[in-house]
Amino acid sequence: MTRHGSRLERKREKESLRQAFKYLFLVFVLLFLLIRFGLPALIRMAAFLGDLRSTNQPIEQSDTLAPPTPRLNSLPSATNSAELAIAGTSEAGSSVQLFLRGISAEETITDTDGQFQFSNIHLREGDNDVFAQAKDQAGNTSQASASQTVNLDTEVPLLTIDSPKNGDRFFDKDSPITISGKSEDGVNLTINGRFVLVRSDGSFSLQLSLNGGDNKIEALARDRAGNETKVSLTVNYTP
Repeated sequence: MTRHGSRLERKREKESLRQAFKYLFLVFVLLFLLIRFGLPALIRMAAFLGDLRSTNQPIEQSDTLAPPTPRLNSLPSATNSAELAIAGTSEAGSSVQLFLRGISAEETITDTDGQFQFSNIHLREGDNDVFAQAKDQAGNTSQASASQTVNLDTEVPLLTIDSPKNGDRFFDKDSPITISGKSEDGVNLTINGRFVLVRSDGSFSLQLSLNGGDNKIEALARDRAGNETKVSLTVNYTP
């Protein structure tokens, strides 16, 4: 029984070794196949998955569309102030560049509503052409806005009363009297609050009835820039 049992054990040991070698061989084969074929395949698979993931990312498109042309609020045709505030609208968040007499004067950023304003823009005597351009964050530039011209005029208008003279005296049949003089074409002229037409050559005249005693005559000429000239005189009337 002992010899038979030992032979059976040796047979089992041999069988176990054979199975072990077989498994070991399979492990080496699998490792070889993994290194030879599996690893490149894994790399290719990883690259494929990476490309697939990148294709699912949104494609960033460049902005080549120019912003809308900015709009300037209406400006006065003439002013007697050398400092002017200029406002308008454009694309929200865009940069607006103001041009004065063809030269870049100032730049500002519009607010969330697209509003912008330039304060204290310095004008020079005479005509001042103003326009603006907008630039978005991508660097696209709009067309220039419509140009507006503001005339800076700081000279008071001409105004003289040639007749009557200060201190003249009038009697019974002299009323109404004729007030005549010289000013400038285009001014707004009033005499004692009454509108007076100024002719193209600057001359004017007005018939004015007098009251007994001293009569004050006050003429006021205002040009389109807001400059004013006043002339006052007093005449006496005896009915």
